[in-house]
Amino acid sequence: MSLLDIYLQKNGKKRYDVFKETGISQQMLSSVNKKNVSSYSVKTIQAIARTVEKSEGMVLDELLRLENENAIFEVFNAEDLLVAFDNKESFIVIKGEYKSEIEELAKSQLSDTETLGLELGSAGAVTILAEGFYQLANLFSKKDEEQKKIESQFRRYKIKKIDENELLLSLRQLDY
Repeated sequence: MSLLDIYLQKNGKKRYDVFKETGISQQMLSSVNKKNVSSYSVKTIQAIARTVEKSEGMVLDELLRLENENAIFEVFNAEDLLVAFDNKESFIVIKGEYKSEIEELAKSQLSDTETLGLELGSAGAVTILAEGFYQLANLFSKKDEEQKKIESQFRRYKIKKIDENELLLSLRQLDY
């Protein structure tokens, strides 16, 4: 889970904003993003606090609360989705108008039952063949790089409708 990204998202900020505001390196923020709150340095907490314009104590309390809640990354656009994919988020909630775009993308995927039937019927060979066809089609596709990356990463997730306004993506590998 990328706790820092989730916290910053809830405060309308991104890691780049912390870097721009405080000068703390993006590499350091990226490594902190993968750690528990208890391992955040004072310098990091101060930089986050300065960026979100809150006290260090409040930031630490809110981060600890988020960590205890097992917060889920929320996505409202393609940029957010790419951040979630880069962080290898286990669960992603798609909200707002972007939900309809993701539903269209989901229609191009086989259901779990269909996938299982194909894999069993071909002794797994269809998975390798399908990946080859997918990569070849992607090579000649006229879609922009952002869309190609989203489609490629999206295949690693299962989709579940939460309600009329939200979808939940969960990593397929968590089912095994």
